[in-house]
Amino acid sequence: METKVMKHYFEYGTQKYFRGKAENVEICSYGEKKDPIGAEAYLAVQAKVKREHLKGRVNYITAVKIDWNQQSQAAVEVNGSLKYFDLDGKVAVSGSYEHAKSAKLELVKFGINEGPLTTMLNRDADGARQYLADEGADGRIVSEIWVLMKGEMAEHFATSGTIEASVGTTGADLELTATGGTHGSQTVAISAGTTFAYLMHKVKEWNKGKTQIENMEDDRKGMD
Repeated sequence: METKVMKHYFEYGTQKYFRGKAENVEICSYGEKKDPIGAEAYLAVQAKVKREHLKGRVNYITAVKIDWNQQSQAAVEVNGSLKYFDLDGKVAVSGSYEHAKSAKLELVKFGINEGPLTTMLNRDADGARQYLADEGADGRIVSEIWVLMKGEMAEHFATSGTIEASVGTTGADLELTATGGTHGSQTVAISAGTTFAYLMHKVKEWNKGKTQIENMEDDRKGMD
């Protein structure tokens, strides 16, 4: 599928993913969508859902090879230095546009499906749900993220039989462990600074008292 890295979005096939202030964003960060109908739309992060609520709900989705020679350095590094994961390195390391080219970094997507996302907000993440209810039309929560990995690490996640989510030792990071692949057991710590691009969800329909979410939808607007 066609890929394109631009200053404000990453395009994969027909879908565009936000890149604005991605360094502040983690999976299930929530906040206000700024410039909601403009090209520079981004999430102003208020907080994030406790990592313990994500266990059993976050999935590996896909890995994508990028022809970095076809992408501009200014667009790739728009949010500063890149963070990427390598084999046997739980914590992401810093890189650059040149690293992306020489190491043939790939983009790997993790996400939480709409059903589990809704259930989590209704049953567990009371603070996030209340924020979205109070914020109204511009309230958003991050449902999918893209992170950078070296090719061997991306392949390992793609071929692993099991991927499990756990809470890091400080409680701040979400750790994703892939086992059964070509390199035994490998773990990545998803933390601030590791997101390259992201997708958001918004509440489409509340119950009468806005105490429960009845329907959500992904946000594809404001990215052209």
